[in-house]
Amino acid sequence: NIDKFLSNLTYPLYFLDFETISPAIPKYNGTKPYQQVVFQYSLHFKKSKFSKLEHKEYLADPINDPRVKFISNLINDCGIFGDVLVYNISFERKRLNELVEQFPKFKTQLESIIERLKDLMVPFQKKWYYTPEMKGSYSIKQVLPALVPRLSYNKLNIQSGASSSSTFLSMVNKNFKGNEMASRKDLLEYCKHDTYAMTKIIDRLFDL
Repeated sequence: NIDKFLSNLTYPLYFLDFETISPAIPKYNGTKPYQQVVFQYSLHFKKSKFSKLEHKEYLADPINDPRVKFISNLINDCGIFGDVLVYNISFERKRLNELVEQFPKFKTQLESIIERLKDLMVPFQKKWYYTPEMKGSYSIKQVLPALVPRLSYNKLNIQSGASSSSTFLSMVNKNFKGNEMASRKDLLEYCKHDTYAMTKIIDRLFDL
């Protein structure tokens, strides 16, 4: 099953992760209370199996509506061909479909990305690969240390999506306390770690 999953991947191969905020009081036109609004992504990619790993990213300015720049950068960075791997496809797919509804002028490009999505969680969710170190979970926070023990979130200043969201939302609300420039670097590092983790997980599957 793992061999079949890997053989069906199409290069260039992209590894994508979103971060969102969900404010109780809507901040942007067309959004609802507690709706998850994208503000950041990380994108690692390889043009072929043996090519150099490359990276692109986007982090919004908290002063402005993040969505249009997010969309335009994502469309440009994802190209027009190749699979886009995510971890838990329902999350990214839903965010992209929401963006299609909110910004129909980008419908064709965004739906093209949606059609290219594949879920890296599947081999672990379906237990094609399992070790006791995963502690009965297929969360990337458990799968990563089980497959690649040297990689950890423990040294990051931001270690979870919830922390990432609350940090950026406090900047949007203008009640952030601390060094904003340093925290923006922490946000970038956390999201980048998520997609880098995905590249190492896929490498481990190829090594089986």
